[in-house]
Amino acid sequence: MDNPSIEWINKSGKDCLIFTFSGKFSDQDAITATEKWRQIFASRKQEKIILIWNCLDMHDYDQQARTLWVNACQEMKDQISFIWLITNSLLIRMGASVISVFTSLKIKVVSTEKDIVI
Repeated sequence: MDNPSIEWINKSGKDCLIFTFSGKFSDQDAITATEKWRQIFASRKQEKIILIWNCLDMHDYDQQARTLWVNACQEMKDQISFIWLITNSLLIRMGASVISVFTSLKIKVVSTEKDIVI
């Protein structure tokens, strides 16, 4: 099973790409997921895409996985409209803050998917 799973969902009439993480996010997970993410973005080159990172079931991540994720965000930031992060974890919130600082992307943290307002 892919970690995270990546799929399109529709929220308030807009297509959003949702990443659903579980367990520990490993270096290999990051490599596989960022490659899939690049392919999806390449198929919609002219679009700005809203991302949702559902991390409610993620309990930890490898530092190298976070570095790979930051690099992917930096690389694809021109296509990212906004990022919604769903988590209750302080560790994951801090990781998202690091990503936001390094990439200048807007990341809004919420506790549940229904808190997302698009």
